[in-house]
Amino acid sequence: MSRSIMQEYKGCYVCGNTQYVEEHHIFYGGRNRNKAEEDGLKVFLCYEHHRGTNGVHGKNGHELDLKLKQAAENVWIQQDSKTQEDFIKRYGKNYLWLRNKGKSGQRKKYNF
Repeated sequence: MSRSIMQEYKGCYVCGNTQYVEEHHIFYGGRNRNKAEEDGLKVFLCYEHHRGTNGVHGKNGHELDLKLKQAAENVWIQQDSKTQEDFIKRYGKNYLWLRNKGKSGQRKKYNF
């Protein structure tokens, strides 16, 4: 298991909670999960931010999921002076340029 390149402590990446955290691979499903593991693109999330209604795997979690993907792409590119093209070759998509608006047109604020 590789170490996260996104955080150094075992606490929720979103809220900082240190109790009952779960490891979350930013890119999950099939080959991208394995790549995320190799590249250290994972964070710890509390239950609410991981599997809760507004968590990345929850009913209303799309915005948080996208924000984590954008943060991961940014860190991955900066890590070894890589480019967005390198990221697209590795993960098949560029997340930094996607617009992320909630249903009401308001953006949620996250501290990352």
